[in-house]
Amino acid sequence: MSENSESAAPPAAGRKPAGFGANILPLALVTLAIFGFLALTRENFASAQNLNSILFGVSIDFLAIVGFTYVMVMREIDLSVGSVFALTGTLTGALLVAGWGLWPAAALSLCLAAAIGFINGFLVVRFNINSLMLTIGTMLIVRGLANVLANGLGGQTYPRAFRKLARTDLFDIRLTVVLMVALVLAGWAFQRRSALFRKMCFIGENVRSATVHGIRAGRIKIVTFMVSAVTAGLAGIFTASRITSADVRMGLGLEFVMVTAAIIGGASLYGGRGDLRGSVLGLLMLALMLNGMIMYDVEPVFQQFVIGLMLIVTVAFDTIVNRRREG
Repeated sequence: MSENSESAAPPAAGRKPAGFGANILPLALVTLAIFGFLALTRENFASAQNLNSILFGVSIDFLAIVGFTYVMVMREIDLSVGSVFALTGTLTGALLVAGWGLWPAAALSLCLAAAIGFINGFLVVRFNINSLMLTIGTMLIVRGLANVLANGLGGQTYPRAFRKLARTDLFDIRLTVVLMVALVLAGWAFQRRSALFRKMCFIGENVRSATVHGIRAGRIKIVTFMVSAVTAGLAGIFTASRITSADVRMGLGLEFVMVTAAIIGGASLYGGRGDLRGSVLGLLMLALMLNGMIMYDVEPVFQQFVIGLMLIVTVAFDTIVNRRREG
């Protein structure tokens, strides 16, 4: 990808990033069409139990995509999210089994997640390491640690207080769903009103030009990598609570779901774009498709094929769009 001129103007204080929100309505209509098709063709799809299950799962995965989306805005990638997700949730459960209280265990686990995010961001900024390759390495290291913890627990069931966390209701609605709605609204306000978001987009478009204009690109990147790890860790804690025991498969492939959903939602591997509303719609679309395949008795192996195909298509489309935009 060719870089913009270093003399490019900095983002105007009141101007939205180019293309912001342009894909939300079409994406919402496509998601609604998938929902309508499944509701009409599968009798049990529209049941309250099934829809609640879909929304509950999406709301937990959404927590992991919050920071991930903004890392992509700055033309970076964090493929360690699935492993951090697994390590944080498993560590919280292990500490509880060892006699810790819920909040101290969760706080320590999230601090570890933040430390991993800091290391990722620092190495990317300080040594100009490609974030894709770096976070693949982090992914493998952290996944190994998570598996060691999970194997050490030997399938022990987590304490009752932890198992209840994911099933906590607020106003008769799952806590994670309430958090998802609140974060989408906060993200919408952040993207519309915050100068920081415009700086992040400017960094993604041309980091050298952003630095010339006095934007602290390195500091913003490090903090965003930390946020990505912490939000992934928070999702991991809720997931560990939901599944009630240690599982070495926890979070496997999550990073690829995140990339696919974020690009479907308007983010780009080439930086400068991203929308939390689009990310949640992307997650919902994928969840509906996977649930529909289950309803149609599609083999689990083929479900992974579909996710892989979606990833290839979205990345190819993103590449074509960016080449045309630069041309």
